[in-house]
Order: sequence, then structure tokens, then C-alpha cells
Amino acid sequence: MFEAERSRTMGFQKGNADFAFSSDAPGRWSLTKKGSEPWMHITLACSTEKTVVSTVSTNDPKLVKRTLVSPGDGLCVRSFQAVFSCDFHDNVGIGVADVFKFTEERTKSGELFHRLYTKFGAFRFGGPIELKANQVAFGSDVVIYTAPQPIQRYFGN
Repeated sequence: MFEAERSRTMGFQKGNADFAFSSDAPGRWSLTKKGSEPWMHITLACSTEKTVVSTVSTNDPKLVKRTLVSPGDGLCVRSFQAVFSCDFHDNVGIGVADVFKFTEERTKSGELFHRLYTKFGAFRFGGPIELKANQVAFGSDVVIYTAPQPIQRYFGN
């Protein structure tokens, strides 16, 4: 009874955690999001002072599109990032990458889907589960957001 009352008054809700901490070596930890698709994280800042005002974390492309098109009076987009599960050899857990391009496209059957382009690849939201290149309607892509990409450096022996 006391635990339920404390949870209610402090704003906590019981539920299943969708993340886990794991370790593959002493002193190394990783945060893993279980069974999730990528999501987007937008940081909004004051246009004049450049101080962070709020953030939006979601995998709803409609909300992201609305936020990017009109962030609000006196607000600007300070950063736009994709958050995704990763299993890179040097980073197992959750990866974060800046979004360079966000597009809206349609399949030949008219289904709407969105793509995020990052330095780690492209991520798709919506549309059919399996989407082949010949199923995308030619010329249907609408660019919603672009950002300058960092200079790529190539190192040789």
C-alpha cells in the first residue's frame, strides 16, 4: 500500500523497462534498447540566445515534420539526431548520429514513408515492411530538412 501511494504521489508508473545495461569486459558498459526501431531527437533553442528550450524524442515522422517546418515563435532547430540500436564492433548498444537529410517519399501504390540519412546509413519510417527500389514512385521525394555534412577524411597507410 505504501509503495503504491509513493509511486502515485511521485509520478512514477510501474511498467516494463525497454532498455538494459550490459557489459562485455570489466569497466565497459553499454545501454541497449530492446526490440526498438530508430527514433528521432530534435533539440529546440531560442533563436536569439541559442539556449536550449525543449526537446522532442519520437518515432512519429508527422510530429517531426511539423516540428521541423514550424518549431514555434522565437525557436530554431539546434540539432536533429537519429537514435538507433547498434552493434558496431567498438560500440554495442545505442548509437546517435546527426541527421543530414530527412525526406518524405511515396511508393507506386501511394503509401507514404520517410527516410533519415546519417553518416551511419539511412533509416526508413513507415511504408511496407520490405521495400524495393523499383517500388518507390520516381520523383516523389520531398526534402523536409537538410544540414551540412562534415568533411570526410580518408586515411591511408
